[in-house]
Amino acid sequence: MGDKINELVMFSAVVISGLSLLLFIISMLSYSRLREIKLLFISLSFLVFFIKAVLFIFINNRNLIVMDLLIIAFLYIAAAKK
Repeated sequence: MGDKINELVMFSAVVISGLSLLLFIISMLSYSRLREIKLLFISLSFLVFFIKAVLFIFINNRNLIVMDLLIIAFLYIAAAKK
């Protein structure tokens, strides 16, 4: 049972890394067209999500909470920007 859970967690990390990379690219393209600082912070949060997922795949360390803090901070800044 433990192996199945580890496989599911690893599969989820691969899916999250792919989706976050895709969203990073899309948001950077939007930022390059519109030049809104909000989009830059959103892009950075997706980039950190991607880095976190890749680190999890290779390191398999569940203590990557600092990355979550960066993601939340970037999303907060983007939401708070006028």
